[in-house]
Amino acid sequence: MPRTKTQTEQIRAESQAKIIATARRLFAERGYDGCTVSEIAKQAGMSQGNIYWHFPSKEAIFQAVLMEGFQAIGGTMSEAVKSAGNGLEKFNRFLGDFLALSREKGADEFISIMITFLAQGGVAKFAEFGISSEQIGAGYHQTMNAIFAQGQADGSFRSDLEPNLLTTFYFSFINGLMLMYPHEWRDIPDDVIREALLRLLGGK
Repeated sequence: MPRTKTQTEQIRAESQAKIIATARRLFAERGYDGCTVSEIAKQAGMSQGNIYWHFPSKEAIFQAVLMEGFQAIGGTMSEAVKSAGNGLEKFNRFLGDFLALSREKGADEFISIMITFLAQGGVAKFAEFGISSEQIGAGYHQTMNAIFAQGQADGSFRSDLEPNLLTTFYFSFINGLMLMYPHEWRDIPDDVIREALLRLLGGK
């Protein structure tokens, strides 16, 4: 009996997810230049032809890995903004979800890749793969601004600094922590990171 369109699409999606997960692990372990499509195929249990049927190049696979990671982070922000509560409660929800996500298998590999790229050239490095990290970062920044603006309006965050500056402090702290201590930060308890951020940002 031939497959239905739905079954075919499901198999395709599952194969793509397997390729992305395998590639993400290899990119995190060896770096982009340290692995090949043939290695990705072997680790995924597929032929190279199957890999190329889903993705035209290693660059396309890497781009998919990056976009999946960026979208996951953006999703945690969006969920926090839409959740009930004051600005501080929304911030705590986002931070908790982000830290949990960053420690999960797969997401932690994306964080490793992202940190490496930030160290190697940041915006220009991402641009080599057709990804505007500036545009993505601007979206993140705007979302965090909204959380801090609400927090200032409801009194749960200090009001003597612009929301934009609080957002800048937040990302400087998180990115700096992960960049300077890519392994050690994972051992810091969430509540310790949260307390340090709230002291910096004036959460009440």
